[in-house]
Amino acid sequence: VQQRLAIQPAYHLRASTVAGVLQDTATAEFTLPEDIDPVRSRLELSLGTSPLSVIRGLRWALYVYPYGCTEQVSSSATPIIALYQAQKSLGDKTLLKGNPGREIEKAVGILSRRQRSDGGIGYWGSTDWTTPWLSGYAGTTLLAARAAGIAVDDSVLARLASYLTKSLHQSQAIRAPVIGWYQDQRSSLSDQVAAADYLSRLGQPDLPAENELLRNAAQIAWEDRVRLAEILARRRAFKAARGLLLPAWKTVTIEGRRAVVPDSVYPVYHYFASRVRPTARLLTATLAVDSAHPLIGPLVETLVQQGRAGLWDYWNTQDYAAVVTALAQFARRQRAAGPREFKVLVGGQVILRSAPQGSPPRDSSVALTGLLGGAAGERSLKLSLQAQATGAPVYYYLTVKEVPLQRPLNPAQEGIQVERWYERLDDSTPVVSVKEGELVRVRLRITVPGDRQFVVLDDALPAGLEAVDLSLRTSGGVPGPGAEQRGYDYIGNEEGGDQEGGGEENGEWYYGSWDAGWWSPFDHKEMRDDRVVYFATVLWRGGYNASYVARATTPGVFIRPPAHAEEMYNPAVYGRSDGGVFTVTAR
Repeated sequence: VQQRLAIQPAYHLRASTVAGVLQDTATAEFTLPEDIDPVRSRLELSLGTSPLSVIRGLRWALYVYPYGCTEQVSSSATPIIALYQAQKSLGDKTLLKGNPGREIEKAVGILSRRQRSDGGIGYWGSTDWTTPWLSGYAGTTLLAARAAGIAVDDSVLARLASYLTKSLHQSQAIRAPVIGWYQDQRSSLSDQVAAADYLSRLGQPDLPAENELLRNAAQIAWEDRVRLAEILARRRAFKAARGLLLPAWKTVTIEGRRAVVPDSVYPVYHYFASRVRPTARLLTATLAVDSAHPLIGPLVETLVQQGRAGLWDYWNTQDYAAVVTALAQFARRQRAAGPREFKVLVGGQVILRSAPQGSPPRDSSVALTGLLGGAAGERSLKLSLQAQATGAPVYYYLTVKEVPLQRPLNPAQEGIQVERWYERLDDSTPVVSVKEGELVRVRLRITVPGDRQFVVLDDALPAGLEAVDLSLRTSGGVPGPGAEQRGYDYIGNEEGGDQEGGGEENGEWYYGSWDAGWWSPFDHKEMRDDRVVYFATVLWRGGYNASYVARATTPGVFIRPPAHAEEMYNPAVYGRSDGGVFTVTAR
């Protein structure tokens, strides 16, 4: 009998990315840490004559993301669906690997099972919170899956339509952890635009609601006005749609080949914000209203030039989903201009050539051995890309996946500070060695210098320890001061509520969670075989503690991986604790 065991690295890989378009020549440069292992680190190149080749390089980030809330499931499925449809229509079998239909079916099943009794789609499950925007986002994913030939239950779509129609005509209070964002009226109007968009895509447009939104267009956010223009174009109301887009087009400036959307349009008012989605929406709306508009080319250039990952431009899943959808629509309209041959060089050495004319473009992955340069104390990778004079532009996506020479042991802080230590359960003595069978308390402390949203705290256990699920206990707990409270923590200052930062209204709470009367800022917790994961919708500036109990089950000396925290939708804001080893001695 052969049993394969999954082995995971005791650290989180770091990726650096550069994307762009190749007309004749281009250069790309990566600045990398000194302790990188060039043998195990790899450069992944995804090139082709379609902007969809860029998306092939993005798929790794969509597949491996481990935290599957409804937004993540929808954002991960949307690009796969778009590529699946493009693969069938364009005949490019290199866009996807494996069985994409199975992945889409999995997403459809997850979203369908999360439908609540009122027809909305819950964030984590069928009894969890939702909003019209979130439900509409999940609904458009289901509609796209159905259009791709995947079976979707009509009753799910009908109940969702009923929920969203009701939200358009009967104002209802939002009872969800994201209620704080609804202090800005633009969030409520964004809900209405999302609901109208789903109904329009379903083929059941709510014309009175669309006309009312058009009448109030001045109060709607820039991105939602662009989305409304696409809705109107769907019913061929092109004059009204163009009237909405004209001010948006005027705000865009051209810098070289790129279209630059002003920072003021980014939806900071929204709980699922994206710095890239407004540009993607403008591209799809412009394609729908004026497919020959001169801004289309520069908008595509902007979307494919992701640039090096950093604190402010790291892409979240909203970005990925929006960009794939927009580029897929562009590819369907793009006229074939013929293939263009190209090559990629490092220091004059060719490391990649395009496939012969008539063959599909190919991707490549090479080790960094012998490719790195730079002065003492730094590493750099300089790439030169060259293409022939004629043919379609070559869109490229380059990713360096960094593997360190040594297992990280020191803490790192990029916007979040994480501390983690172990104590004996009986006397709270800090330990890194216990006897087999003993219980230890794992303590975590996370400190944020500013407000953080949608934070995940991931603590991987040494292999000799196993987390103990105390939720099954029936006695022995000391009730806390909030033993009578249930639900979510509330933020806001509505009538009957408390001051901002954690008040109560009608016995319900909108942030965090309660356990035996003790409040925690983490509103979701998962105890897995190899790790314990916490999720927080909001962490205000300050420090927060979490703890759980683990049992020493296996003697040995085990790696103690760093605990890792990050913003789910902005992973460049992260932090990790120290690492080391943990010893379990035989009984």
